Amino acid sequence: MSQPIIPNPNNYIRGVTNSISKITGIGTRTTGVTSRNTTEIFKSSIGRILAYALSIIIILLVILLFVHFFITPIFKFIPGGPGIISVPGYDDGRLLWTTATTGQISNKDLSIASLIYGYTINLDVFVENPLQFSTKPRIFFSRGATRQDTPSGDTLLGILTNYNLVAALLPDTNDLIVSVLNKDNNMENIIVPNIPIQQPFRLTMVVMEQALEVYINGKLLKTRKFLAPPKDVKGDINATSGIEANVIKVRNLKIWPRILTVSEVRESTPNLSSAKDFGAGPMPASSNCVNSAINDTINDTVNTASDRLSKLSLYQSD
Repeated sequence: MSQPIIPNPNNYIRGVTNSISKITGIGTRTTGVTSRNTTEIFKSSIGRILAYALSIIIILLVILLFVHFFITPIFKFIPGGPGIISVPGYDDGRLLWTTATTGQISNKDLSIASLIYGYTINLDVFVENPLQFSTKPRIFFSRGATRQDTPSGDTLLGILTNYNLVAALLPDTNDLIVSVLNKDNNMENIIVPNIPIQQPFRLTMVVMEQALEVYINGKLLKTRKFLAPPKDVKGDINATSGIEANVIKVRNLKIWPRILTVSEVRESTPNLSSAKDFGAGPMPASSNCVNSAINDTINDTVNTASDRLSKLSLYQSD
């Protein structure tokens, strides 16, 4: 009887090893070759994972873009615009006067150089000393303004012969006046009473063909419908100068060559300046104006008391 053939175990080990080598690409000849192949496989695996991740991101982005343009806004391209995910770099407003220095800005350098309406302006304002009174409006912002050599009255047109847009404090109060000159050379004014004192606020002015809007800190306060469209006046932008610079300080002028929506005005950037940003000091404790006001108040009180005593005596005599 013939003896059974016993398989050589080495053949099985060699076969399994060859199979693993074919699958993984790892050779079994030397340790150096094995280490090199393992590194290459690791790099290849990382590359495949990154490729899969990038593919998934692209697919998700395509889906989001489809939803954004055809179903509901996903990406918010401008502050205050519709959407959920903010995308920087799309704000079309130009920011100027980012420091306490506020020089003249030539009209040719403005994004609204060719516009007399259809634009929006933001301005951070700090009323430092409203007690420095005047007999004329205290102008702290103007566009296209031409001053008269000799003022002829106590209104804006008594100081200026021409302008597109002006913002000022009234002569002896902390009431704000914003004005557009119309084509008939008449003032289209908005007056906002009792603006903040010694506290920064953001003034937004929206100039349209038929109306003017004024916002304070993102809140619409007043709208004026024009009697006539704005006058065709373009020109340089100027801020406070001379003695008026002691009354009001401004910075962070931002201009858009379009009409902003209410939500865009409310969420416009940058953040509102602080008092420290203006380099402003405290309001003087006293002045001639304050003493004068105190004296007037005392005189009014005395006169009122005298009138009441006279009436009381009259009633008693009756």
